[in-house]
Amino acid sequence: MLLFKLISPEAFVKLVASEKARRVIPVDATWYLPSWKLNNKEDFLTKPRIPNSIFFDIDAISDKESPYPHMFPTKQVFDDAMSNLGVQKDDILVVYDRVGNFSSPRCAWTLGVMGHPKVYLLNNFKKYEELKYPLDSSEVEAFSPYPKSHYESSKSFQDKEVVDYKEMFQLVKSGELANKFNAFDARTLGRFEGTEPEPRSDIPSGHIPGTQPLPYGYLLDPETKTYPEDGEAMRSTVEKALKDLHCTLDPRKPTICSCGTGVSGVIIKTALELAGVSNVRLYDGSWTEWALKSGPEWIAENRN
Repeated sequence: MLLFKLISPEAFVKLVASEKARRVIPVDATWYLPSWKLNNKEDFLTKPRIPNSIFFDIDAISDKESPYPHMFPTKQVFDDAMSNLGVQKDDILVVYDRVGNFSSPRCAWTLGVMGHPKVYLLNNFKKYEELKYPLDSSEVEAFSPYPKSHYESSKSFQDKEVVDYKEMFQLVKSGELANKFNAFDARTLGRFEGTEPEPRSDIPSGHIPGTQPLPYGYLLDPETKTYPEDGEAMRSTVEKALKDLHCTLDPRKPTICSCGTGVSGVIIKTALELAGVSNVRLYDGSWTEWALKSGPEWIAENRN
C-alpha cells in the first residue's frame, strides 16, 4: 500500500502557508551513489535547501547489525534518529532530494512503514527550484533547526512491506517467484543483464532468477524526474514501460521490487502503487545482499 502522498511544489507552498495547527517540516533525504563522488551531508549544510529542512541520513538511519548498506532500521534506531532531529508525531513531513525523486521515495516509504501519520513526497525539488520558491542559502552546522524531541513510533508495517533474504531465497529456490509473483528490478538493463559492471567491484552484475527489468528511469519524466500527477497517467507510463521492455505484470499476483541496495526499488514500487497495483513489497537487501549471500549458481544473466 502507498504509505505517503505525492505533493507538487505549488501545493507544498500552499500547505506551508495555510497550516496553522501543525508544523510542516521539509525532509532532505538526498543520497548519492558512491561512484558519483558527492557528499550529501556537506551539500545539506552548505547548499541552498528548503527553509527549516532537516536531513534524513539513509545510511545512518539503518540496521546497525547488518553488513549491507542502509537496510531497514530497527525501531530503536529510527526513534532515536527522529528524536535527535526534533521530529514530533503530529508533524507533517514533506520529503525531497536534490537528484529528483531518487532517494526521497525510500525515505518517505521508511517514514510511512514506521507509522508516521502524515508523510508527503515532494514531486520534486528540481521543479521547486525552477519555480523560484523560497530557499535558505545560509550555511548551517546542524542537521536540524529543531530542539531534540522524544519520538516514539507506535506501529510498523514492516511485515507487510519488506521481504527479507530468507523469504526471497525460498521463493526463488521453489520457483514461486517466477510463477506466482511479479518481480521487478529497478537497475539499468546493462546491470540486470550482466553486461555492465555494478558500482561495487566486489559484486557481479546479473539478476535474481525470476525477476524482470523495470529500470526506474522508464517511470519518471525524463526531464523533470517527476511522477505523473494522476493515476491514469501513471498507469499509461507503466504499461508503456512494460511493453517497451517486453515484460509482463499480472495484477492478480503479489509484486516484489528490488534494485541495487534498496533505494531505487522504492521508486518503482511507488510508481506501481500510484498506478493502482496492490500488494507491492520491497526486497530490502536487493542485489547487493543477494549477490553476496546466494552464490554464483543463483545469479542469472538472461530472462529464461
